Amino acid sequence: MLVVTGIFDNERFIPDSPVSIPQKKKVLVTIEDSLGKDIITKKTTENKWREIGEAILNCDEKLTGCPATVQFRTIKEIETL
Repeated sequence: MLVVTGIFDNERFIPDSPVSIPQKKKVLVTIEDSLGKDIITKKTTENKWREIGEAILNCDEKLTGCPATVQFRTIKEIETL
């Protein structure tokens, strides 16, 4: 079995790399419907992170007090759990 990836554009399948298929060969085509969703989700996520970063940079809130230090467990402490 041969798996060929590519895109469907303008009523034609365009493989990612050239492939030779004998004439009259039976083929099975699977359409990945999540592809468009992944692109939209990725762009939306990138935009959200950009908005968060800009909000942090443009924030004029004054922080007061002294931040508390965080004490992480050592590997030996984790192994004893």
